[in-house]
Amino acid sequence: MMTKPDNSRDDWNPLYLFNIYRIIISAFFWVSYLFGVAPNFFGQQDKSAFFLLSLAYFGLALLFNHAIRRRWLNFDIQVITQVLIDIAIITLLMHFSGGLNSGLGMLLVVAIAGGSLLTQGKTAFFFAAMASIAVLTHVTLVDIYRWFTTTSYTHAGMLGISFFATAFLAHSLARRIRVSEALAEERGQHVQYLYELNRQIVEHIQSGIIVVDNTLFRRVQLFNDTAQSLLGLSEQPKYGDELGKWSPELVEELNQWRQIKEYHPQLFHPPKAEVDLLINFMRLNRAGQMGTSLIVLEDATLTAQRAQQLKLASLGRLTTSIAHEVRNPLDAISRSGQLLASSPNIQDNDDKRLLQIIANNIQRVNTLIENILQFTRRGQVYTQYIDLDDWVHQFIEEITLERHLNSGDISLDIETLPQRIGFDPIQLYQVVTNICENGLRYSQNNQPKLHFRLKLSSESKRPYLDIQDFGKGVDAENKSKIFEPFFTTETRGTGLGLYIAKEICEANQAVLHLIESEQQGCCFRITFTELEKV
Repeated sequence: MMTKPDNSRDDWNPLYLFNIYRIIISAFFWVSYLFGVAPNFFGQQDKSAFFLLSLAYFGLALLFNHAIRRRWLNFDIQVITQVLIDIAIITLLMHFSGGLNSGLGMLLVVAIAGGSLLTQGKTAFFFAAMASIAVLTHVTLVDIYRWFTTTSYTHAGMLGISFFATAFLAHSLARRIRVSEALAEERGQHVQYLYELNRQIVEHIQSGIIVVDNTLFRRVQLFNDTAQSLLGLSEQPKYGDELGKWSPELVEELNQWRQIKEYHPQLFHPPKAEVDLLINFMRLNRAGQMGTSLIVLEDATLTAQRAQQLKLASLGRLTTSIAHEVRNPLDAISRSGQLLASSPNIQDNDDKRLLQIIANNIQRVNTLIENILQFTRRGQVYTQYIDLDDWVHQFIEEITLERHLNSGDISLDIETLPQRIGFDPIQLYQVVTNICENGLRYSQNNQPKLHFRLKLSSESKRPYLDIQDFGKGVDAENKSKIFEPFFTTETRGTGLGLYIAKEICEANQAVLHLIESEQQGCCFRITFTELEKV
């Protein structure tokens, strides 16, 4: 019955090479004899038997070659069988060539060494023992039957000692080789594990990681998916691509960093991206090789969120104290104004108008304090997964009922598949409500009064919501100021609405900004963070 091949061993290739040696030796025997170029001692005792046996040895070597390639038998069985056949045939070839004096017995040393290196355990000493028995048997038979004129037991004994010495050395060497191979394999697996670990970290980290060489072309060595998303690229640069082909602005920043000793990069906004980025550069030097540069891209909204948490903590304590100190005299002024207004001595219309101005401004200051306290007491963000398209439909229904609007006053355009975002739902309602209230104030004579547009960015793959009004728009000189605190164009406004809305978006890793619109009016865009990065 055929034994199941052992394909788990890694020694088949060495066994194949050892058999190539067997083919060459056997071919040399019969080819040299056939063409008359063989040494005189080849076949000295029996030329025909030597030729036929060497030819049979060559045929067996070819058969062994086929068996090794097809894995016909177990590896150890093939090694033992082939080496034992080597010992038997070489002993017979030695006999047909005149015995020990022919020197062919040294080929047994090669067979023992090869078999010892390919096997494990004490098999090497088994080969040495079998070769020694074969040589001693040959010498004994020669002595008994007087086949040769001289018989050398001393030569046979020395050859046997060399067999065991070869087996011992080969066995020790093979054991060390296997220990080294096991250690190398273990280290290789560990290196592979570290490589996979680093690859997973680089691919899933929220920072964009780019590594480029320091040649003039700034060729890409590493470019993770986050960097592609932050830069707003439609596809990921490949290894060896020039960075300038994908982001010449980033190359310019890198060159400035390398040229200017105390270079401090500012906020970087890629042309195709939708968020501002923070850039950090670092030199990576490897001994004997040209160094590389590491570029780390950070979403500025994440940094702003962390700073926002620290700012709110200190601002909350400060505004609470100020509000307490301001409200006490403000309440006294308000009560005094009310008593003064009810006094029968106030009959003049001018006096009443002055008292009304006092009351209105008291109410305005009180509203300002309430807005500041509301902002500083927002507390922790409770992010939830929101189906954005469903949420927008629900919001439009609610604001239509609350503001007593007609069904056509708010239009909706959804140009993307359903998107899930991460956002605090209460704070999202507050942001969108604030934008809509501003829009409704300026779109009262238009139809529709507001237009919602929900899309997915083709570059960054981030969902965004546009809220378009159809009012008079914002003057060019005020566009850069509308998100500043306390900036307002109205006499009754506090100027905190859009500022608070922008701060809320940053706290939820989103971006609120005013975009250019071809139509009359303002269009505010909220760009949300991808769900898997929340």
